[in-house]
Amino acid sequence: MIRLATAYDIPAMKSIWDDGFHDPLNYIDFIFSEVSRASDAVVFEESGSVIAMLLMIPTRFVNKGEYTNALYILGAATLKKYRGRGIMSHLLEFAEQRAKSNGAEFSILVPGERYLFDFYKKRGYNADFGVRSVKLRTGILSSIDPLPDDAVKIDALTNEELFILRDSSLVDIPHIEWSAGQLRFVMKDSEIYGDHIAHYDGEAGRAYAVYNCQNGKLNVKELLGSSVNVQESLLREIVVKNDVSRAELRLPIRSKVLPHEGSTIRYGMAKPLGDKGFLHDIEPYMSLMLD
Repeated sequence: MIRLATAYDIPAMKSIWDDGFHDPLNYIDFIFSEVSRASDAVVFEESGSVIAMLLMIPTRFVNKGEYTNALYILGAATLKKYRGRGIMSHLLEFAEQRAKSNGAEFSILVPGERYLFDFYKKRGYNADFGVRSVKLRTGILSSIDPLPDDAVKIDALTNEELFILRDSSLVDIPHIEWSAGQLRFVMKDSEIYGDHIAHYDGEAGRAYAVYNCQNGKLNVKELLGSSVNVQESLLREIVVKNDVSRAELRLPIRSKVLPHEGSTIRYGMAKPLGDKGFLHDIEPYMSLMLD
């Protein structure tokens, strides 16, 4: 039986999440205490037990000042011993129909594993959202002018400041929007996994980067700002300050940062619920997702 979840289902949903994704317990608690209400979840119940679930997060797609309601599907999982029976397909259909009745034009998601792109493609989703993945080569940033000493601040940007800066940086890029409240959840999500925010605000402009450094490798999840120069300078400062030999960043496909570097990779998928059609022709952007 498919139904909307209640607060009584939260322990079972936490167990399903742990079985499917193996996230830290504090992260699982965070998802169900702050990100999603129980009523935002769809569950599949069999013989009195909840055996599959997904979360429904409302969001919007923004393009040239026009806003389109969308559903973001998160945490789609089935207990291992019940997989292969088509349960998730039924849950997806239920969530999509509910979203459509509430005015959503798209259902979007980020596959947790590469093989899941094929799974979702068979269910009407298309890999419309890509990012440009760049592996920084030795010396690639050496010619970029450094920022003034102590100009780069780490983890000093408030949620409201980040929201304003991010919103202004994406104004010309078709993208998935997070509200200020949702962005707070996204950044707390990142913080749990050891991410940091570096930002610069000065005469050269404004820019920020969300990144982490693990095992000597720098991973930049998002780099945006008011100009190419300030973004590249901020990137240089992060690499220098972390003294890393390897670095990789993901950028909007349209980004002019290091324009001749990297390659486009699949990131997110979308399924039209109305007559809007697929999005890939406009190279839309999503990042900093709850994924």
